[in-house]
Amino acid sequence: MIAVAFLALIAILTLTNLATTKAAKKITLVYVGADNCAPCESWQHNQGAAFRNSTEFQRLAYREVKSPNLFDILHDNYWPEDLRLYRQAISRSAGVPLWLVIVDDQLVMQRAGVSQWHESIFPKIKSLTGP
Repeated sequence: MIAVAFLALIAILTLTNLATTKAAKKITLVYVGADNCAPCESWQHNQGAAFRNSTEFQRLAYREVKSPNLFDILHDNYWPEDLRLYRQAISRSAGVPLWLVIVDDQLVMQRAGVSQWHESIFPKIKSLTGP
């Protein structure tokens, strides 16, 4: 009887571990902005600062791509090699601040503008990082 209970416990722990392992996702948030961008500076000092102190921030990888000038945000000099693949999805007319949400190396969301942080990006981050 004890042996059966022990085997059942091992089975439950194994299944729980497998479920947890499968559910784990690699989540990356990429912020794209420019030094001469007033909305970018505002986001960095307000919503960005609050986000960097949040529990959601602790549960993902956060990267920043910043250029000195709005017109140079897509230039190679400011994009790390491993992020250039995602840059291809950004239109030349896209505004900043801009965010890319990447899950398991797949771009799942791209939005620009401070209003989109509240309406789309942060809710998506919350749903992905969950309790």
